[in-house]
Amino acid sequence: MEVQRKVLTPEQIESFWKDGVICIRQLYTEDWVTRIRAFLDDIVSRPSPITGPRDPSSKFHSDVNTWLTNDEVRDLVLYGPGASVAQQVFQSDRVIFYYDQIFVKEQLAPAPTPWHHDFTFWPLEGNQIASLWASVDPVDAESSALEFVIGSHRWPQRFRAIGADGSDFSTGETLEEVPDIDADRSKFDIVSWELEPGDALLFHALTLHGARGNRSVHKKRRAIATRWCGDDVVYRPGKAMEFYRHDLKDGEPFSAPVYPQVYPGLIPEQICARLAGPVFPDPEILRTTLQRASRLNRVELRPDPAVIKLQASRPVDPA
Repeated sequence: MEVQRKVLTPEQIESFWKDGVICIRQLYTEDWVTRIRAFLDDIVSRPSPITGPRDPSSKFHSDVNTWLTNDEVRDLVLYGPGASVAQQVFQSDRVIFYYDQIFVKEQLAPAPTPWHHDFTFWPLEGNQIASLWASVDPVDAESSALEFVIGSHRWPQRFRAIGADGSDFSTGETLEEVPDIDADRSKFDIVSWELEPGDALLFHALTLHGARGNRSVHKKRRAIATRWCGDDVVYRPGKAMEFYRHDLKDGEPFSAPVYPQVYPGLIPEQICARLAGPVFPDPEILRTTLQRASRLNRVELRPDPAVIKLQASRPVDPA
């Protein structure tokens, strides 16, 4: 399969490092959008081994590492434009894929995405770490567009890693509280974009971002994020939930068969197992990690009040 590439302008690369986030219009072709839409719907109906059975009443769905078991996600990772745009902002000799994550907010999903930066969730150290986020549905402020605090990737602080369900993934670490950005948004330089299918957002792992609930009665928001690393990234154990065996040691350059090099090309011995078929998590590692996750501290996240108000105003179906 031919690898898709997208050339960024010098202005886009400069903005990435100055602002911590850029919008890349029409990064994905119509064919990719169609394929992404199909596999997102498939993953929601058939979650990965890591996520397991879903609560059918939930209006928010997330999943991780689906590229290891879903061939369509695998192809997006290995042959899509992600590695190319990451390399251009990193200016690195190689680009390593970390993992994928899907986010589906159905209509009137009240759960916000709390303000956070990704860095403190991950067992990584380095400056060349970025996420590429795209939705296959039109996105605006009403339907839970991502918001970013411009320049926050250059702040010295490292903030608690609070997940979408309130889990504190930084349990045991001494990290600062995320500022209460919504209490006085005028204090921060906040930016957001309205997106069409095919558009994408590329942002630094230290850029603060979040989203409100989906306030739309008509539109769901189906999105996928892929995570990318450059030359300066090394592994730091103990900071994240890991589901696959990789044998990386503290301080080693970040790359392994479950975290393969994609740019400037695939390494056959890294990728041969995944090309041959699905790669499933080690049962013992999965069990241990899920037990650890169940013991995390949790904070209560306030649902989006606008969504709650809309839900309460909708007529009840007598059936």
